Amino acid sequence: MQQLNFKKTIILLTLIMITNMVFLPYISSVPTARAASIEKDDIYTGLGLMFLFIVLGSDNDKTKVDSDDFYSYRDFSSKEMEVLASIINAEARGESYRGKVAVGAVIINRVYHPSFPNTIKDVVYQPGQFTPVRNGMINLKPSSEAYKAAYAAVEGEDPSRGSLYFYNPRTAKNQSFFAKRKKMVKIGNHVFLK
Repeated sequence: MQQLNFKKTIILLTLIMITNMVFLPYISSVPTARAASIEKDDIYTGLGLMFLFIVLGSDNDKTKVDSDDFYSYRDFSSKEMEVLASIINAEARGESYRGKVAVGAVIINRVYHPSFPNTIKDVVYQPGQFTPVRNGMINLKPSSEAYKAAYAAVEGEDPSRGSLYFYNPRTAKNQSFFAKRKKMVKIGNHVFLK
Protein backbone atom coordinates (compact mmCIF):
# COMPACT_ATOMS: atom_id res chain seq x y z
CA MET A 1 0.00 0.00 0.00
CA GLN A 2 2.91 2.34 0.74
CA GLN A 3 4.25 1.94 -2.80
CA LEU A 4 0.81 2.82 -4.22
CA ASN A 5 0.58 5.93 -1.98
CA PHE A 6 4.14 6.91 -2.94
CA LYS A 7 3.25 6.75 -6.63
CA LYS A 8 0.09 8.81 -6.08
CA THR A 9 2.12 11.42 -4.18
CA ILE A 10 4.74 11.62 -6.92
CA ILE A 11 2.05 11.99 -9.59
CA LEU A 12 0.33 14.72 -7.56
CA LEU A 13 3.62 16.59 -7.08
CA THR A 14 4.36 16.30 -10.78
CA LEU A 15 0.94 17.73 -11.66
CA ILE A 16 1.42 20.61 -9.20
CA MET A 17 4.81 21.40 -10.70
CA ILE A 18 3.50 21.31 -14.25
CA THR A 19 0.55 23.51 -13.25
CA ASN A 20 2.95 25.99 -11.63
CA MET A 21 5.13 25.97 -14.71
CA VAL A 22 2.23 26.72 -17.05
CA PHE A 23 -0.01 29.05 -15.02
CA LEU A 24 2.33 30.78 -12.54
CA PRO A 25 3.94 33.09 -15.12
CA TYR A 26 0.47 34.42 -16.09
CA ILE A 27 -0.72 34.87 -12.51
CA SER A 28 2.41 36.39 -11.01
CA SER A 29 3.68 39.68 -12.38
CA VAL A 30 6.78 39.74 -10.14
CA PRO A 31 9.94 40.31 -12.16
CA THR A 32 12.23 37.33 -12.10
CA ALA A 33 15.98 37.31 -11.78
CA ARG A 34 17.77 35.00 -14.16
CA ALA A 35 20.99 33.22 -13.37
CA ALA A 36 23.13 32.48 -16.39
CA SER A 37 20.98 30.79 -19.01
CA ILE A 38 18.91 28.53 -16.72
CA GLU A 39 15.31 29.64 -16.51
CA LYS A 40 12.74 28.75 -13.88
CA ASP A 41 10.72 26.92 -16.55
CA ASP A 42 13.73 24.71 -17.28
CA ILE A 43 13.99 23.75 -13.61
CA TYR A 44 10.28 22.92 -13.37
CA THR A 45 10.43 20.90 -16.55
CA GLY A 46 13.48 18.98 -15.36
CA LEU A 47 11.97 18.24 -11.95
CA GLY A 48 8.66 17.26 -13.51
CA LEU A 49 10.40 14.87 -15.90
CA MET A 50 12.48 13.45 -13.07
CA PHE A 51 9.39 12.64 -11.00
CA LEU A 52 7.65 11.22 -14.06
CA PHE A 53 10.61 8.93 -14.76
CA ILE A 54 10.64 7.81 -11.12
CA VAL A 55 6.94 6.92 -11.26
CA LEU A 56 7.06 5.22 -14.63
CA GLY A 57 10.50 3.69 -14.14
CA SER A 58 9.79 2.11 -10.74
CA ASP A 59 8.18 -0.93 -12.36
CA ASN A 60 9.99 -4.14 -11.49
CA ASP A 61 10.84 -6.94 -13.91
CA LYS A 62 8.12 -9.24 -12.57
CA THR A 63 5.24 -7.61 -14.41
CA LYS A 64 5.24 -5.09 -17.20
CA VAL A 65 2.76 -2.26 -16.99
CA ASP A 66 0.95 -1.53 -20.21
CA SER A 67 -2.09 0.61 -20.98
CA ASP A 68 -4.72 -1.95 -20.02
CA ASP A 69 -2.94 -2.59 -16.70
CA PHE A 70 -2.72 1.08 -15.70
CA TYR A 71 -5.21 0.60 -12.89
CA SER A 72 -3.51 -2.56 -11.60
CA TYR A 73 -3.26 -3.37 -7.93
CA ARG A 74 0.28 -3.08 -6.59
CA ASP A 75 2.46 -5.05 -9.02
CA PHE A 76 -0.37 -7.19 -10.37
CA SER A 77 -2.71 -6.55 -13.28
CA SER A 78 -6.47 -6.87 -12.97
CA LYS A 79 -6.23 -10.11 -14.97
CA GLU A 80 -3.80 -11.59 -12.45
CA MET A 81 -5.99 -10.49 -9.54
CA GLU A 82 -8.89 -12.28 -11.25
CA VAL A 83 -6.79 -15.47 -11.51
CA LEU A 84 -5.80 -15.16 -7.83
CA ALA A 85 -9.42 -14.71 -6.73
CA SER A 86 -10.43 -17.66 -8.94
CA ILE A 87 -7.88 -20.06 -7.43
CA ILE A 88 -8.76 -18.90 -3.92
CA ASN A 89 -12.44 -19.48 -4.67
CA ALA A 90 -11.79 -22.92 -6.14
CA GLU A 91 -9.34 -24.14 -3.48
CA ALA A 92 -10.90 -22.59 -0.36
CA ARG A 93 -14.59 -22.23 -1.16
CA GLY A 94 -15.72 -23.87 2.10
CA GLU A 95 -12.99 -22.33 4.25
CA SER A 96 -13.01 -19.32 6.55
CA TYR A 97 -11.90 -15.91 5.33
CA ARG A 98 -8.56 -16.49 7.07
CA GLY A 99 -8.20 -19.78 5.18
CA LYS A 100 -8.92 -18.03 1.89
CA VAL A 101 -6.29 -15.36 2.59
CA ALA A 102 -3.80 -18.10 3.49
CA VAL A 103 -4.37 -19.83 0.13
CA GLY A 104 -3.84 -16.51 -1.64
CA ALA A 105 -0.70 -15.88 0.40
CA VAL A 106 0.77 -19.21 -0.74
CA ILE A 107 0.31 -18.12 -4.36
CA ILE A 108 1.93 -14.74 -3.65
CA ASN A 109 4.78 -16.41 -1.71
CA ARG A 110 5.44 -18.59 -4.75
CA VAL A 111 5.45 -15.59 -7.09
CA TYR A 112 8.30 -14.06 -5.08
CA HIS A 113 10.17 -17.35 -4.49
CA PRO A 114 12.95 -18.20 -6.98
CA SER A 115 11.83 -21.84 -7.32
CA PHE A 116 8.49 -20.89 -8.88
CA PRO A 117 7.29 -18.81 -11.84
CA ASN A 118 7.16 -15.07 -11.21
CA THR A 119 3.56 -14.22 -12.15
CA ILE A 120 0.30 -15.22 -10.50
CA LYS A 121 -1.01 -16.77 -13.71
CA ASP A 122 2.14 -18.83 -14.27
CA VAL A 123 2.16 -20.04 -10.65
CA VAL A 124 -1.52 -21.06 -10.75
CA TYR A 125 -1.28 -22.73 -14.16
CA GLN A 126 2.06 -24.44 -13.52
CA PRO A 127 1.45 -28.07 -14.55
CA GLY A 128 0.47 -30.47 -11.78
CA GLN A 129 0.16 -27.87 -9.01
CA PHE A 130 -3.52 -27.16 -8.39
CA THR A 131 -6.39 -29.62 -8.76
CA PRO A 132 -8.97 -26.92 -9.67
CA VAL A 133 -6.95 -26.11 -12.78
CA ARG A 134 -7.13 -29.77 -13.89
CA ASN A 135 -10.82 -30.28 -13.07
CA GLY A 136 -12.04 -26.87 -14.29
CA MET A 137 -13.25 -25.57 -10.91
CA ILE A 138 -11.00 -22.54 -11.39
CA ASN A 139 -13.48 -21.34 -14.03
CA LEU A 140 -16.22 -20.73 -11.45
CA LYS A 141 -17.00 -17.07 -10.78
CA PRO A 142 -15.12 -16.01 -7.63
CA SER A 143 -17.10 -14.86 -4.61
CA SER A 144 -16.72 -11.35 -3.24
CA GLU A 145 -14.93 -12.87 -0.23
CA ALA A 146 -12.42 -14.54 -2.60
CA TYR A 147 -11.67 -11.13 -4.16
CA LYS A 148 -11.31 -9.56 -0.72
CA ALA A 149 -8.93 -12.37 0.31
CA ALA A 150 -6.92 -11.92 -2.90
CA TYR A 151 -6.40 -8.22 -2.19
CA ALA A 152 -5.48 -8.96 1.44
CA ALA A 153 -2.88 -11.52 0.30
CA VAL A 154 -1.37 -9.08 -2.19
CA GLU A 155 -1.23 -6.45 0.58
CA GLY A 156 1.00 -8.83 2.56
CA GLU A 157 -1.45 -10.50 4.92
CA ASP A 158 -0.12 -14.04 5.38
CA PRO A 159 -1.85 -16.39 7.81
CA SER A 160 0.12 -19.23 6.16
CA ARG A 161 3.32 -17.93 7.81
CA GLY A 162 5.34 -17.87 4.60
CA SER A 163 4.15 -21.24 3.31
CA LEU A 164 4.74 -22.39 -0.25
CA TYR A 165 2.40 -25.39 -0.14
CA PHE A 166 -0.96 -26.37 1.29
CA TYR A 167 -3.08 -29.49 1.18
CA ASN A 168 -6.17 -31.09 2.65
CA PRO A 169 -5.06 -34.29 4.46
CA ARG A 170 -8.48 -35.90 3.89
CA THR A 171 -8.44 -35.50 0.11
CA ALA A 172 -4.78 -35.19 -0.96
CA LYS A 173 -3.47 -37.93 -3.26
CA ASN A 174 0.29 -37.49 -2.82
CA GLN A 175 0.65 -37.15 0.95
CA SER A 176 4.24 -38.45 0.96
CA PHE A 177 5.33 -35.23 -0.82
CA PHE A 178 3.81 -33.12 1.95
CA ALA A 179 5.24 -35.33 4.72
CA LYS A 180 8.75 -34.11 3.77
CA ARG A 181 7.78 -30.44 4.25
CA LYS A 182 7.82 -28.32 7.40
CA LYS A 183 4.30 -27.76 8.75
CA MET A 184 3.68 -24.09 9.52
CA VAL A 185 -0.01 -23.93 10.47
CA LYS A 186 -3.36 -25.67 10.04
CA ILE A 187 -6.29 -23.46 9.07
CA GLY A 188 -9.63 -25.16 8.62
CA ASN A 189 -9.17 -28.22 6.42
CA HIS A 190 -5.82 -27.11 5.00
CA VAL A 191 -2.32 -27.69 6.31
CA PHE A 192 0.20 -25.06 5.20
CA LEU A 193 3.86 -26.00 4.73
CA LYS A 194 7.25 -24.70 3.65
